Amino acid sequence: MKFRHVFWPVILIALGLLILLSNLGLINSGWHIIWNLWPLILVFWGIAVLPVKDLYKIIAVIIVLAFTVTFFNRLTERSPWWGLHNGWQHHYDWSDDDNNSPGNYSEQDLSVPPDSLTKRGILDLDAAAGSFTIEGLTSDFLSFKKTGDIGNYSLTSNDTLGVKTINLSLEKDHVRSSVHSNKVDIKLNEKPAWKMIFDIGAAEMNLDLTNYIIDTVSVDAGASSIKMRLGDKSPRTFVSLNAGASSIKVEVPEGSGCQINSESFLISRNFKGFEKKADRMYQTSNFNSSKKKVYITIETAVSSIDVSRY
Repeated sequence: MKFRHVFWPVILIALGLLILLSNLGLINSGWHIIWNLWPLILVFWGIAVLPVKDLYKIIAVIIVLAFTVTFFNRLTERSPWWGLHNGWQHHYDWSDDDNNSPGNYSEQDLSVPPDSLTKRGILDLDAAAGSFTIEGLTSDFLSFKKTGDIGNYSLTSNDTLGVKTINLSLEKDHVRSSVHSNKVDIKLNEKPAWKMIFDIGAAEMNLDLTNYIIDTVSVDAGASSIKMRLGDKSPRTFVSLNAGASSIKVEVPEGSGCQINSESFLISRNFKGFEKKADRMYQTSNFNSSKKKVYITIETAVSSIDVSRY
């Protein structure tokens, strides 16, 4: 057997084992360990193209794996994506030390006042990592709550021709050097139609959008866990998911027609209730007849994707 025939199986098995160990609680580094260990893909790839015998390549892989296991704690105690995201240079440290005193933990509440004249809202969230939840209703246009020790977020909004654009982002000058948690809860008003833009790193996203009129959802993420439930309040909903090594679960109303375009590779795919219509395109049986439609575009690598109907 040639080494190139086992290159991708080795990568997938290694990633799968890391995810399994994390889900079982045997390691508690979470999804960010995959991002920390991504250079192994380049290492294995380089070994695969070396002009030497396959036996030597196998020996090299064993040495690299042994090195990784030996220094696993050092490799995963930092999060490189934190230092790279938006050019930040901060240390993401999960250890207990004197810098992690309860005084660093804080809460932050922000809101955008209600506006009956605004018919459309744009939510633009730019953050590095953490847990992000959007669900529930508010009498404000938007309400925001953050708990954790990451620092504060800035909120700006502007109105143009009946469209209110809300930008939420971390204040870079106040990001603390030792971070343990970043939990964000957002509630929206149900009256305007919403466009959502998320630019995040390694994060957990739980989006229950059933109460909102959703025009567009665009997610650009790193190694993340994304759960999204869509509603049927909009005649057309467009969802774009661009992610790295991620777990993605999307729920679509059974009464809405849905089309998926999957520009992905090395994935575990489960599109229950969909029929393959063309290369990388899938549709529900009621797509053409339904008055309400959902269009989903997925671009991922080394991910698990589950789209189902409820």
